[in-house]
Amino acid sequence: MKYPRMRPLLLTAALLMTGAASAADLKMYPYDGSRLLAGQRFDLRIEAENVKGFKSATIRLDGKLIEGLVQTTTKETSTEWTLRGQSITPGAHSVSVVFSDDAGVQTKVARWTADAPAPTAKAKKVILFIGDGMSWNVMNAAKMVAFPFNPANGLPTGKLAMESDLSSMASVTTSSYDSALADSANTASSIATGQKILVNALNVYPDNTDDTLDNPRIEPITGILRRTTGASIGLVSDAFGTDATPAAFAAHTRRRGDYQTIADQYFQGEVKPDVLLIGGSRDFIPSTAPGSRRKDTTDWIADSQKLGYNFVSTRTELLAANSNKLFGLFNIDNVPSYLDRAQYKGENTLKDFKDMPYLWDSTQKAVETLEKNPDGFFLMVEAGMIDKFEHPLDWQRAVWNVLELDKAVAYAKDYAKKNPDTLVLVTADHAHSLTVYGGYDATKGPGQRNAVGVYEAAGFPTYGDKRDANGFPVPETSRTYAVGFGATPDYCETYLGRAEYQDPTVSNGKTGAEAGFVPNPKICAEGAVQRVGNLPASANQGVHTADPMPLFAFGAGAENFMGVMDQTEIFFSIARAMGLDGRKTK
Repeated sequence: MKYPRMRPLLLTAALLMTGAASAADLKMYPYDGSRLLAGQRFDLRIEAENVKGFKSATIRLDGKLIEGLVQTTTKETSTEWTLRGQSITPGAHSVSVVFSDDAGVQTKVARWTADAPAPTAKAKKVILFIGDGMSWNVMNAAKMVAFPFNPANGLPTGKLAMESDLSSMASVTTSSYDSALADSANTASSIATGQKILVNALNVYPDNTDDTLDNPRIEPITGILRRTTGASIGLVSDAFGTDATPAAFAAHTRRRGDYQTIADQYFQGEVKPDVLLIGGSRDFIPSTAPGSRRKDTTDWIADSQKLGYNFVSTRTELLAANSNKLFGLFNIDNVPSYLDRAQYKGENTLKDFKDMPYLWDSTQKAVETLEKNPDGFFLMVEAGMIDKFEHPLDWQRAVWNVLELDKAVAYAKDYAKKNPDTLVLVTADHAHSLTVYGGYDATKGPGQRNAVGVYEAAGFPTYGDKRDANGFPVPETSRTYAVGFGATPDYCETYLGRAEYQDPTVSNGKTGAEAGFVPNPKICAEGAVQRVGNLPASANQGVHTADPMPLFAFGAGAENFMGVMDQTEIFFSIARAMGLDGRKTK
């Protein structure tokens, strides 16, 4: 896309203001320091707040006056300018604003750079795995469960597929546009766009309006691929379908909780994934259907089939599917944890959903569907239930979901060996504070602090003495790990898992300023050590942390991922591996 056309621009308006004059607050998006891909589309937004008698503004891109800006006045003390669907050529650029009001004249500059495309494209297919909340510690805990140490010599007995036979690896740091700490929406958006995004936002910059859907947008890699190469797009997640991570690759909103709109954008936005295999159906079924949280009668199960999608709702239907477009919903909400589906199989947990796919099933079927497109594909696979169970401090369910993810990774790596134009990436969006700090003698029962062993007293846990039909260890064994979290509310620690999930806290029954949460008495009654948390009393779960995450790369273009990387760099490294040029059109 070319630069916007340029013409002399003089924007004037008069406001009657009172009070002492002070400089207006000027904001510009994309923000100063933005790194973009050449041709990547974005919305230019300039805002002046606390304006005292607006007189004029002159806005230039690389010294040339900009044509086409739309001026608005959101409130009496503000003036804004917006120009949507813009892009820039490779190199350094700047936007300058000379702003004048009764307080005087001021100038503000935002400097951007745009990456040129790589001269050659190595990867035509990308499979990106995101373990939600899978920090280095979480991944390592999964390995310690899957491959117990040899008690004869202390050596590990194996590695996870994600960390074996590496082409390259990196350690990834993260932050938000507005915070050092991050959530899944802004972190997944950073991977998707290369930009720092606000907490709770999906692929948009800030603005000064209340409308969550009018914010200036930034194009995700899935949109660029769709527009410039015609590649197919696939999204797989075991979380509910409109959750932050899958939404970051197909939606734009300031509020990740705009679930109905996100569902609509999957089918009406610029990305329109060819494969969408996800958890919760509640945002895709009409308001008249049980469990729906839509506010209208839209039925995406029916409407998607009119758009050419093959709809599936069970593992059996998924494995039998053979189509070019595939839409799957496998629960009313999140898909239950691996342990609940494969081992515990509790009626209260599974309810009417007895035939749900494993993550490796969905990954394989997604690849088989997407690879029919000769223009290549981009597939994002999220293990969202890692995070869903780290929040309530249920480390067993979280860690076994890492093992489920790892089996999907093993399939993808094997696919990449047979298809050398494929890049496989495994990383996380953010961290949690999980850590293994000792061993636990489970024969002494739950909640026995003196059953925790450290250093040589930790011994070697006995995972693997019993395995399920998929070859995964069962969590009930005589010697386990002592695992804790660094960011918690008050809760009761039993050290052991349970066949039926329990929330770690319950309401204290108070209202107003005294409202908060206390340890769940049902868990405390099992035999437990009461822990004093370090989060505010209003917290009912653990929270994300700023710890780094792993990144493992295999196959075509893997050399672009190495060392310590900021999360935004993942986008640019994928673009280099694919030789992506945002200026092209399909």
